[in-house]
Amino acid sequence: MSTSLAITNDQTYWSPQQLSALKSLGLAQADAGDLAFFFHQAQRTGLDPFARQIYMINRGGRWGIQTSIDGFRIIAQRSGQYAGQTAPYWCGDDGVWKDVWLSNTPPTAAKIGVYRSNFAEPTWAIARWESYAVMNNPIWKKMPDVMLAKCAESLALRKAFPNDLSGIYTDEEMSQVDVIVEEKIKPKKVDLQIPTKEPVDTSGVDWNSLSKAIDELDNKDAVKNMWNARKEILDAVLPESNPPTTLREVLIQKVASLS
Repeated sequence: MSTSLAITNDQTYWSPQQLSALKSLGLAQADAGDLAFFFHQAQRTGLDPFARQIYMINRGGRWGIQTSIDGFRIIAQRSGQYAGQTAPYWCGDDGVWKDVWLSNTPPTAAKIGVYRSNFAEPTWAIARWESYAVMNNPIWKKMPDVMLAKCAESLALRKAFPNDLSGIYTDEEMSQVDVIVEEKIKPKKVDLQIPTKEPVDTSGVDWNSLSKAIDELDNKDAVKNMWNARKEILDAVLPESNPPTTLREVLIQKVASLS
């Protein structure tokens, strides 16, 4: 990561260089309050937003902070009070806990306990299949026991380290939320086929930087944010594109590739 993007201990807000980078990561529509909260969480956890260790994502018009299970583990370890965790356990409808899941059907629940150096007992958390599973997701289909165990671990780590992890959620925990939000906003989707007849002024566009930013888009919310931020040039033809391709078409293709 460039030193110009590194968050320092004496910072109180994003620098202009950092804000520019965040906009290219899909946060162009986030307001100052949301960005201030994101800055606080990144500085507090010590995770790098520009290496995608922690990131802010928009769901149904509301921004939330998200990371991976590895990010949770890093935060817990940096606390100085993390003392490990139990192995995961799974159970079926019979409620009998097992330390390995061998059935071809998904487990009903998973649980994990997290140890703190100043706690006498582990902090346990249970994740239920019905609460978190997303069966149209290929990863959940292939590794249902692993994904559910990650949700249980996330819950247990947050319970054990609330001061460090409150307000932050892992990818696995939010999988089902993404599906719910996507269903709710379907009727409100922008009609991508409506053309504009206004002349397109592209004199101030840095096409190389814009192309790089599009390549780095990794979720539909980020594409939507870029769409809104670049409305005035959606029908501009990209330089040297063969056959001629507009920015509108490129973003539509990007959405399709993330489906």
